[in-house]
Amino acid sequence: MNRAALDAVVARYQRVGAPGGSPLITRFAPSPTGELHLGHVLHAEWVWGVAAALGATVLVRMEDHDRTRCRPEFERAILDDLDWLGFRPERMSRASLESHPSPFRQSDHAERYAAAFDRLRAVAEVYGCTCTRAMMEPSPAAGQRRYAGTCRGFPVDRAGRSVVRVAIPDEEVRIDDLFLGMLTQRPQRDLGDVAVRDGMRQWTYQFCVAVDDLHDGVNLIIRGEDLLPSSGTQWLLARMLGRVAPALTVHHPLLAGPDGKKLGKRDRSETVRAMRERGMTAAEVREMAVGSSGGGSVPAAGTGSG
Repeated sequence: MNRAALDAVVARYQRVGAPGGSPLITRFAPSPTGELHLGHVLHAEWVWGVAAALGATVLVRMEDHDRTRCRPEFERAILDDLDWLGFRPERMSRASLESHPSPFRQSDHAERYAAAFDRLRAVAEVYGCTCTRAMMEPSPAAGQRRYAGTCRGFPVDRAGRSVVRVAIPDEEVRIDDLFLGMLTQRPQRDLGDVAVRDGMRQWTYQFCVAVDDLHDGVNLIIRGEDLLPSSGTQWLLARMLGRVAPALTVHHPLLAGPDGKKLGKRDRSETVRAMRERGMTAAEVREMAVGSSGGGSVPAAGTGSG
């Protein structure tokens, strides 16, 4: 993201304003399934850069809903790397993660998701689904499959391994993205009913994010363009949970190679910790991240404390 792109984000925000006139709050929300890598650094540049330009507060949240892969040592390493890189989130959220429980660590507030699930059941059809991914149909949404509602009408608690889905309305969703412009999606057509609990009885990413963003007052969502298809689904979930206005979004480019093509996860494997250990400075790591972005960088002046 170059200076012109940042200026465009600011200009669009000045036209549309904050949702409901509320102060802007965004978040940096990694999953502690490993240490920070270059892709995380690029994302942090966007989060803190845009937040500084718009006067938004940055929360840090640990999305450890997947208890099979998340580790406390990875969480500690992520927080340490953020400090070393110079990314300063809002103090309360950062300090609370030094202890248990924290309202910004998903595994510490199961009751929040249980209460949200009860609210969903009161306003929408929620059901158990035994369909496998192979049984789902191809979707126009890139890299996704669509669930056609095959198990609608079945009870939530079914014998054997099953996920829990919620029926989402078949309607068009419009979301104002400060980088890409107005987004128009139809989640039911493209993705179908969304899973809110997986086969291991863990709450899903889509559900937890919608619940936590509503709880934390997040109204500016900055994330990679690979998560663009999630925007409409998460808004519909949030609306069913009581959210009144959709959040503003900024979907930024991902890491790119010398040919300008997006790098895959395998290409982003070197961790910040490894780069630190081989003598790189924080400034060099940050410069490497923004230099590998397909859309340029947020200028250094736009980073710092949220």
